[in-house]
Amino acid sequence: MTYIIVGGSAGLGRAIAKKFASEKNDLIIISSDLRDTKPLASDLEIRYGVNVTPLQMSLSKIPITIKEVDEALENLSPLTGLILPIGFNDPNDIPGIDDKNFFELVNTNFTSVCLFINHFLPILKKLSNTTIIGFGSIAAIRGRSLNATYAASKRALESYFESLRHFVVNSPLTVQFYMIGYIDTNLSFGANMTLFKPAQVDRLADIVFNNRLRDFGTTFYPKYWKIIKILLPIVPWSVFKKFKK
Repeated sequence: MTYIIVGGSAGLGRAIAKKFASEKNDLIIISSDLRDTKPLASDLEIRYGVNVTPLQMSLSKIPITIKEVDEALENLSPLTGLILPIGFNDPNDIPGIDDKNFFELVNTNFTSVCLFINHFLPILKKLSNTTIIGFGSIAAIRGRSLNATYAASKRALESYFESLRHFVVNSPLTVQFYMIGYIDTNLSFGANMTLFKPAQVDRLADIVFNNRLRDFGTTFYPKYWKIIKILLPIVPWSVFKKFKK
């Protein structure tokens, strides 16, 4: 079985790659820099005796070319899943951000993810026990000044996964979406986490693997963010507008 991991070089993607390789799955790991993925691929192949193909691809600019991924799949076991732990933010991401950074954020966090799904969807729908797994962010619960484009992209991605799950009803394909709170990755660096301790990324990787074929739709990690998802939208504007950081 082969899984494609888009954004597999660091943080959550790296943890997922390690977990799936340890369970004897072949992998294609995609990142923007082979200096990150080549050493990881070599380590996983030696440690677990699986085939791991690292590929370099920029997701910040459209169109993206998936030809290399298709060619790599020809030499691996059948495609079983598409896992998309890709995430990119910018400390200057506020309303009014320059066009270049705006499009890089939207393309990386939303457009390229959807294009990957669209490309492999016909294949995965035909095979048994396949999965597409996406990852959102609690930043999308309610928009604030900071991470404006990132949050909007993740909210759009959540909607796309809802539509995708509805589209594949009665097919063998499972569609899952994780709403992620603060976890111990580079995306949490600099965040104000006075109230919330970053959760363990390795634990999340275990959860993703163990539940990869469950049809739960959307879930939260850590679980308590589900309560915040319910409460935060009803916080009065007079209070919410004071949360600037």
